[in-house]
Amino acid sequence: MSLDSSGISWTDGTLNSLYGCKPCSEGCRLCYAVGRVHRFSTNIKRVNADGRFNGLVNVLVKEKKKKKGERRLFTGTILFDPVHLYAVLGSKKPKKFFVNEFSDLFFEALPMALIIEHFKVFEGAHWHTYQALTKRDKRLAEVNEAVLAEFGKWPANLWMGVSVCSAAEKEMNRIDKLGATEASLKWISFEPWISDLNRPLRESVPQLRKLLKRNQISWVVVGGESGAKNETNMMTLEDARYLMSESKAVGCRVHFKQLGTALAIQLGVYSTNGDGEHRAKGGCPDQWPADLNVREWPETVWSHYQAPDNFRRLYQTDECQRFGE
Repeated sequence: MSLDSSGISWTDGTLNSLYGCKPCSEGCRLCYAVGRVHRFSTNIKRVNADGRFNGLVNVLVKEKKKKKGERRLFTGTILFDPVHLYAVLGSKKPKKFFVNEFSDLFFEALPMALIIEHFKVFEGAHWHTYQALTKRDKRLAEVNEAVLAEFGKWPANLWMGVSVCSAAEKEMNRIDKLGATEASLKWISFEPWISDLNRPLRESVPQLRKLLKRNQISWVVVGGESGAKNETNMMTLEDARYLMSESKAVGCRVHFKQLGTALAIQLGVYSTNGDGEHRAKGGCPDQWPADLNVREWPETVWSHYQAPDNFRRLYQTDECQRFGE
C-alpha cells in the first residue's frame, strides 16, 4: 500500500516509514503485516534488491500431519526508511494517512528522536491527517512528555489511537493510558476483536461507556479477525453491537470495518468470489446486518496546501536504518 491507495476502509493511504515489529498482544497472532513484509524480503527484483527487508521476519517450519507448514514471526528488528517518511511533504492533495501499516511508531527500540521527527513531519505537512495506532501503551506517557516539551501541544492533525483486541485487563488498560495523554483526538481500534465465547462483553466490561467517556474517546473502529477459516477467532454479533452502542452513547463516531472470517462464516456470507479478500473476511457492507452498516469519521478540517516553512530533515541520508534486536 502507499500514500495514494489503501485496502483499509477508514483511511486514504498509508505512510510506511517503518517495517518490522514483535508480537505483544493476542491480536498480533494472525497479523497480516508479517506475511506482507516476508513477501517483500523474497521479492528481490522489485523491492529487496539491496536486502533491506532481510532479517525482519523469522520463518519457522512446522509439521502439520503429512504436510509442512510455515509460521512467520517478526524478529523485533525495525527498518526505518526516511524516503517514505518525507514523501508526505510533497503530497499536495489533503488525505488521511495511516501511520505505519507494517510496524508500530511507539516500538520500544525506536529512539525518541525518530518518533519526534515523525511528529515534525505531521506538523510540516499540516494539510494531511495522520491516524496512528499503538499497542505499546507503556510508551504513551514518555511520548506525551516528549511531544509537549518539543511542541507545547500535540499536532491537531494527528488522531492518536490504541488497539484493544479483547476484554482482557491488559488490553482494556490501553484506553486509560491513551486518555492520560494530551493528544488532540483519541480513538480506539477494537480490531481484531476477539470475543470470549463464554462471557459476553457487556458482562465482563459493563463500564465500557464510562471508560470511553472519561478518556474523551472521539472515534471507534470495530472489526473481526481475518485469516484462514480454521485459525481465526470469533467476534460475536453481541459484542460488536455492544461496542458500537456504548460508543455511540457517549458521542463517538463509529466505523464498522468487517465481520471477520469466523462471523462471516457463521452468517453464511463467507466467499472468496467477487471482492476477493474483502468478501472472505466479511468486509463488504452488503453482507452485514443493517444495524452494523455504519462507517463514520471524526470531522476533519483540511488546510490549504503550502510548502512547509523552513523544514529541516533530521535524517539527511536516504539510506535505511535498523533498530532493535
